[in-house]
Amino acid sequence: MLIVLVGPDRYLVGQALQKYLDKYTTDDGFGGFNMTRLDGARLLPDELVRAVQAMGFFGDSRLVVVDGLLSRFGGSKSSGDGADDAPVVKGRGKADPGLTDGFAQAFADLPDSTVLILVERGAVAKNSALLKAAGRYGKIEEYMTPKGAAFERWISERAHTLDAKVTPGAASSLALSLPDLASASNELEKLSLYVGKGGTIDERVLSTMSWTAKADDVFEMTSAAARRDTRTALSQLQKLVDGGTAPEGILPVLAWQIRTLIQVRDLLDQRVSEGRMAEKSGISDFVIRKSIGQARQFTMKKLLEIHSKLLTLDHAVKTGRADAEMSLDALVIDMCR
Repeated sequence: MLIVLVGPDRYLVGQALQKYLDKYTTDDGFGGFNMTRLDGARLLPDELVRAVQAMGFFGDSRLVVVDGLLSRFGGSKSSGDGADDAPVVKGRGKADPGLTDGFAQAFADLPDSTVLILVERGAVAKNSALLKAAGRYGKIEEYMTPKGAAFERWISERAHTLDAKVTPGAASSLALSLPDLASASNELEKLSLYVGKGGTIDERVLSTMSWTAKADDVFEMTSAAARRDTRTALSQLQKLVDGGTAPEGILPVLAWQIRTLIQVRDLLDQRVSEGRMAEKSGISDFVIRKSIGQARQFTMKKLLEIHSKLLTLDHAVKTGRADAEMSLDALVIDMCR
């Protein structure tokens, strides 16, 4: 059996892979002997053939997981006669013109006793010859990040698995403010522990416990920095600290905000219309609208400098080489220049 897990949502792809690992690996202590994991960026067809044809230890079935194979072959525009152009091949064996055919033959000859899973944490061009071959001999599962009402439903369903409930207003706030499903899942785990088994996550809980509250305050701080209003930016930072948010908790929220501004600034530089920014970037319409004013007030060079300093500061704080609060003050001052 051949299974392809692909899509831009890394969290959903990872969750799908884990379900298959739980299904196909045994729990008798010997499951690892029946599973092989391969790096698709360096894999050659004959190596894949040996892996899928090998006999499993302590069992008849075998699971082979390959990460990043399809992304080595960049799909290109079709030629005038409708045929696919030659794939762009990266990594080991790139000079071999028969790579695609070799891998396709390995897919076709897959033994019944082997489950082969190709994992791609990212999009793969639809006209990729190897993706088409995988589709002929197996099944393709594509995972896209839910947006809008679909994201809110996912939040409610995830909370249910954690034995908690989310009010519609809280689900909407979380969907609008959280950057991705991984962040949403982590946030819901924290909130479900706070409200307890069977508890309800509502707007009141969010105002005191959630990323959304910190994100709003950090947004105001960044807005002041974009206006070069140092006094207001520092005052907003102090408000966060006085409200009980540790500086170590501010850093990841600020880093997410700056990464978002970098993406929006890049879209502006590419002259992408505001109406297409959400579709092109995967960022929600709400976050685009909220961030675009700030992004216009920073150059890309300035945003990249801030992001680099954030990474350095985060490492220094975690290794005890810097005081988080004092260093954040200095960073905010620098953002305002």
